[in-house]
Amino acid sequence: MALKKVLYYGAIGIGILIAVSIVVSIVSTLLSLAWAVISGLISLAILLGIVYAAYKAGSWIFGSSGSETDRISTGPSSYSSGSSTAGGSQDRQDRLRQQYIEGQISEAEFEQRIARELESEDVDGIDKELERER
Repeated sequence: MALKKVLYYGAIGIGILIAVSIVVSIVSTLLSLAWAVISGLISLAILLGIVYAAYKAGSWIFGSSGSETDRISTGPSSYSSGSSTAGGSQDRQDRLRQQYIEGQISEAEFEQRIARELESEDVDGIDKELERER
């Protein structure tokens, strides 16, 4: 009878050990999966930070302050002719282009304002020519 009890308690002990082993395996698997996801996210965040820093450093080093749309929209007409009046007028034209690109003014309003700028630029140029001739 004593041998039966020993075998019975031994079987129960082995069953408990197997159950504990299964639970520990499941918990460790879940923890390792969670750790893999967290470390992957941290690595991705660090990589994105490095890429962003490299992009900012490159744009700072190469001096590109505007976006591609800004460079395309201003085109070669953004270079001033050298006089301060043309430069001021050119700055106003560039501001108008930027407002149009950003949607702050309509196309019709943009065209009207640019026409006014071009007319005033012609008048300013004629006035300067007349002053030089005097």
